[in-house]
Amino acid sequence: MEARTISEVFDLVEANDGIGVVPIENSIEGPINETLDNLFLRDNIYVTREIEIPIRIVLCANKEVKGYNKIERLYAQPYAYSESKERINDIIKNIKELIPVESTSKAAVLASKDPQGAALCSEFAAKLYGLKVLIRDVQSGPNFTRFFIIAKRLKLRGSKTLLFITVPHRPGGLYKALEKFYKHNINLTMIYSRPIKTIPWRYYFHIEFEGSLSLKKVNKAIEELKEYVEVLKIKGSYTRSQFQA
Repeated sequence: MEARTISEVFDLVEANDGIGVVPIENSIEGPINETLDNLFLRDNIYVTREIEIPIRIVLCANKEVKGYNKIERLYAQPYAYSESKERINDIIKNIKELIPVESTSKAAVLASKDPQGAALCSEFAAKLYGLKVLIRDVQSGPNFTRFFIIAKRLKLRGSKTLLFITVPHRPGGLYKALEKFYKHNINLTMIYSRPIKTIPWRYYFHIEFEGSLSLKKVNKAIEELKEYVEVLKIKGSYTRSQFQA
């Protein structure tokens, strides 16, 4: 079942008790905030696996477009545009309209119906919707995106674990929380802060670390965290898979 947005993927997983695939982080642009916020807010959805995929973006156009200077509209998912703008800005600097869309596949669909339209998408999407590829690999250098497989079940085993916390609003609040990981020799692989939507100027922290919920040292660290933090939400353990094209 296809979803138009990241939040819709979460809606479908909740409603149908299935699995979903959502982006969590790009190696150039950083975290995907919509995914982080949904994981924080939805207590019954967990991460079961991580997939790392190399991202190769092409600039493609409707077959009616006869040259770069004939492109009037560019359809692009905002992250794809951010990753590609350095290479394509000189080429399409005279473009009349940049149209943000929710996905690269949607960009390809719209460009296929627009005789002055172009898109940033995968080469697969370009072929699927009958677009001609103008430039390959327009992304800025090596580019990878991490995706999470999400489901309504908590996994206790894997190479990494994800949780969310909020800490007391006082000096050293975050330091005292992170100290628990240092104490138990647990290596953090990612930490981000995001605003709590219902409390202005307060934040939650997304923490990913090496180790499984089945390990004693991880459970000891979590038990000590529970005694200190205001909120703690465990999102499961998971293992990374490398995508093979």
